[in-house]
Parts: sequence; C-alpha cells; structure tokens
Amino acid sequence: MSKFNQKNTDKTVNREGYAAYKMDGKEQLVSAVLTTMFKEPKYYGSTDSDVVRLATVCVRENPEFLSRLACYARNEFNMRSVSHVLACVIAHEANRYTRKTVRNIIVRPDDITEIMECYLQMYGKPFPNALKREIAKQIQCFDEYAVAKYNGRHQTMKFKDILRITHPTPKNEETEALFRKILDDTLETPYTWETEVSRRGNTKEVWNELIASGKVGYMALLRNMRNIIKSGADIEAVLKIISSREQVLKSRQLPFRFYSAYLMLQQAGFMTPDIHNALEQAITASIENMEPVTGRTLIAIDISGSMSAAIARNSTVRCNDIAALLGAISSRLCEDAVVCCFDCAGSWSAVPDKSGYMIKRYGKYDSILDICSKSRFNGGGTDMSLPMIYALEKDETARIRPFDRVIYLSDNECNNSYDGFDRTVQELIEKYRLKYNPDFWVHGVDLQGYGTQQFCGRNFNLIAGWSEKVLPFINLAEKGAGSLTKAIEEYEIE
Repeated sequence: MSKFNQKNTDKTVNREGYAAYKMDGKEQLVSAVLTTMFKEPKYYGSTDSDVVRLATVCVRENPEFLSRLACYARNEFNMRSVSHVLACVIAHEANRYTRKTVRNIIVRPDDITEIMECYLQMYGKPFPNALKREIAKQIQCFDEYAVAKYNGRHQTMKFKDILRITHPTPKNEETEALFRKILDDTLETPYTWETEVSRRGNTKEVWNELIASGKVGYMALLRNMRNIIKSGADIEAVLKIISSREQVLKSRQLPFRFYSAYLMLQQAGFMTPDIHNALEQAITASIENMEPVTGRTLIAIDISGSMSAAIARNSTVRCNDIAALLGAISSRLCEDAVVCCFDCAGSWSAVPDKSGYMIKRYGKYDSILDICSKSRFNGGGTDMSLPMIYALEKDETARIRPFDRVIYLSDNECNNSYDGFDRTVQELIEKYRLKYNPDFWVHGVDLQGYGTQQFCGRNFNLIAGWSEKVLPFINLAEKGAGSLTKAIEEYEIE
C-alpha cells in the first residue's frame, strides 16, 4: 500500500498536545514546503526535517509530483531555498527527473551555486551526473553581468567551483571567454546599487543615477525606499515603478514584502499619502483580476502568541502580519465579509458588537495596508473554536442569512478548546451545517505547515502558503474545479 498517497483523517494530537486530524502525505508535504524558509526557526520548531522526510518518501513513490511541487514552489510561490532542497532530493533519488526539475527552478544565477551547495551539505560528494550536466548547461544561460552580480555574494560555493565540478563545454566563443574570466577572477565589477553605494556613498546623486539607469531591481527599490528618501533622491520616480501593475507582476514579490516596506517607512516617520498610495496600488495590482467570492464569508485571523514569531531571523515580518494581510485581501475579494481576530477565550480583538464578541467589517475599498496596521495582536493561547461559536450564536440571535463559508488563517496549533483536549473545531462545523447551512465550506489557510489540521471531511479545503495566490483556490474548491494539491499535480513544466 502507498504510504504517501494514503488518505488519513484519523485523530492525532498537534504539537501542543491538543486534538487534531492527520494530513495525508501530499497535503502535509505541500503545507510544509509552501510555508518554510529553510534553516529559519518557527515558534513550535522547524519543519525542515519534515520537508526532507516527506520529500524522500514522495520521490520514491511519486517523483513526478515532487518535481512539479519544486517547480510550483519556485515559480508560482517564489520559494527559493525549499525548492533547492526538493531539487536535491530528486537529484539524489530520481535521476530521470533531475534535469527537468533543475532547469525549471533556476531563475537567477545564484540558484545554481545554492543548489550545488545544498546538495553537498545534504548528501556530500560525488554529485550525480544528471545534476552536473544540467548545471553545466544552465550556467551558460547567463551573461557576464548576471554572473558577476551574484558571484561570491554570501556564498561558500563560487561559480569558479561550479566550472571545476561540472566541466561545461562552452557553447560559443563568448561563453568560453566568460568561463575564462570566472576561472581567472577577472569578471568586470557589476554596476549595482550595492557596489555604487559602497563606493560612492548613500547620496542623492548616486541614487538618482541608479534609478535612471534601470538596473536597480524592483525588490531592491522596495527595500531601499528609506535610504532613497534619506538621501533626498527622486522618490517620485521610485513610486512610479513601485505602483506599476506590470512591474508588480514581473517582480514576483510576495505580498508581505509591500507591507514590510509600509511598516518600515511608517516607523521611520517617512510615510506620506503618495507613498501609501503607491504601496496600496502595488498590493491591489496583484489581486485585481481575481474572481470575487460571492455570498457571506467569515474570515478568522489567528492572533495568538505562536503567530507572533518572525518568518526569518532577520525579518520584521511575523506570521500574524501575513495572516492579517491575507485576511484584508480576502475581505476585499468577498461580497459580504465579517472579519474576526481570535486567540483564546475572552480575548477577541477589535470593537465588540452587542453580543460581546469582537468583529470587524471592512468596506470593499478600505485600504488593505491600513486594515493590517490597525490589527492588534494579543499573544494569548489559540482557541480556533471561537469564530464558529460566534457564527452559531450570531446567526441565532440576529436571524440573518447564514455564512456560506469560513476562511481560517492560522498555524492550526490549538492549545485551548471549547470543551476539553479531545475536541476539534470540526464538531462545531457539523453543528453549524446541521442548524444553518448544510453546504457550509471551511477553507483552512495553513501558515506554518506543522502537519496537523482541525478539520476533515466534505467541503473542507486545505490551502497553504504566504502568497495571495492561495485565494483563488477558495472559488475553485467550491466549484469542484480543483484544489492546491490538484493544481500542483497538473502543473506543466517544460
């Protein structure tokens, strides 16, 4: 019997020791992959070993799925390091899929050096021939500027090492000359914002020249907005780029990057209406073509203590920031949305309604950034039953149209329960269906990938990840048109 594809909705316990449901192998792997910045801590412990363990099981049973997942994570969800790990598992276990996978996850030159270093750390030498052959081919896809830009940047393995390991045959004289420069350490110093600011200083003249050159990437402009403003450079030119729909889509930024820039500038006292509008337009551009979610929706945002952990050691972005951002974006897409923030009993966040529960209603055109910045995070325990208790009591007292769905944005680590350790929220879901809406849907957006869930059975849709791209799966699932896992299974790679 297949261990990886076996469906299992048996009860287990989560990392807090409370009742939960097991995920099947695919769902657990997808959740862990799309919520993992490899070698970064998580509140309840790293999921790195889970990724490697599940990927190793998967590659032996279904290598094609793992290959598609690696490419999907890199190209659709912009997850770099974890896609490198999956590629290395494939290279070690499934020679047939190595070249296709590696080819499709190399977007920047440093993907090459990081994949090779990752393999070395995971499995040691020798490198598989299929991996060496594809790396030898892919290094010839970049010009001198691109290679020089990433050569030696925080890397143990350099491009010189890559050439000595893979022994590529140059495809033409230009490539042969490039290889000679790599080996001789004579690559021309690239014209980048790092080299220019380091050499000439963080001045108005330097930044104006860099901006006009068009050689400063979108993410570099986003991250350097504070430095650009401090220098006195032309911020209007930067805002024009930041707010451009074409530039946003081309940049492949996760939505929390815009919120991080917003918080940084707000805390530094640099926020202006023009900057606010540019960042708001950038976030809005990424969702403007998404299909609206009809009906009445309850959006439940987890603000418990475990959600306050940063997604990376050097990041100011917390898991609850991502939850708040995706919740605000969801409310923009929904026809009629009620947003609640929960942690443990008695600690709802926002203005209380007459029933004593804490809820929010956002208008369709309220600022997504403002909604997020006004969210309050209490840092208590996690009681995922509270949103459903609210829904049951609110609908009974108000006699209004029942909710069509609930969207949970959480790490799924309950450590409080409405009735003891052995109860899951699923029991309240069934109660709501019996009393109000038999077709009620539950969409669980897993933000940490710890491997358990609070829901199971019909009309449950598990989604995972930090990208706005998780949201279209709400409509797709309800139409029976597909899930996140199915989208990965059908993902086309060259």
